[in-house]
Amino acid sequence: QHPRSRSMSAPSRMEDAEEQHARRVSDGEAHQGSTDAEHHARPLEVQEVVEKLNTVPAFKVVDDETGDIVPTPGKGGEACLCWYADPHDARVALAIVAAREPGRQLSLGTTPLGTALAMSEGWGTGLPSMPLRLQASSAVLRSVRDVLSPLPERAAAALNARTSAFPVFLMEELQSPSVAPVFFRREDLASCWRISGRAPEALPDSLTLYDLRVLVLKMMSTGADWRSLMFVAPGSSLQQIDAASQHGAVRDLERQAAVARGDEPPPLEEAAAIA
Repeated sequence: QHPRSRSMSAPSRMEDAEEQHARRVSDGEAHQGSTDAEHHARPLEVQEVVEKLNTVPAFKVVDDETGDIVPTPGKGGEACLCWYADPHDARVALAIVAAREPGRQLSLGTTPLGTALAMSEGWGTGLPSMPLRLQASSAVLRSVRDVLSPLPERAAAALNARTSAFPVFLMEELQSPSVAPVFFRREDLASCWRISGRAPEALPDSLTLYDLRVLVLKMMSTGADWRSLMFVAPGSSLQQIDAASQHGAVRDLERQAAVARGDEPPPLEEAAAIA
């Protein structure tokens, strides 16, 4: 006789009923989740893609006096307005411009990555007349040089040829129905693996490598539920922003002290208020 057909005590019957109820709820939630995903399965608009990417910073060389982005050397020495995914690459570009123009006050600025991508691809109006490009991390590019596939012909024809290949990494084991993280560096993927409580030695060797712009084109052309896709800002980028914020706060305090001593005039709006 099958064990399930034997007489059960009241607690057992209650436990069985609870299991059945939990199963029905789970099945209902799964069906609801499937229906919900189907409802949201559609290509994304450009602005929706931009908003997803805007959680990640890109870096640029700026003129301290005007706040404008400064042209930096591109492929073949061509001057371009460039946004860098890696703050190290942006600092190198700043040093090159500073060496050529020693009297110019320069610093690193930031632009959200989605905005930088859209501008570099010409998705918008009122764009600068100078050539534009987006630069992936040169260190990451070197690390995947042997496995990175060229852009598909149709994508290459549609995208800005000045922009570099742009590797991003995904791993199925780190995905869930609610979150599918996309990483810009292997180190950040490995860090997420450790933070999730998994053993570092269990980290799989296999992962999915995409060109960011190919993924973006897929997001804008494929009817899928893209809500779970989450772009994870590189740790080095966040560190650069933290350092810049601290530096800016110190400069503000120094300026306030100089105004208090009378060494510097007050800001224009304060001067107007005083007058």
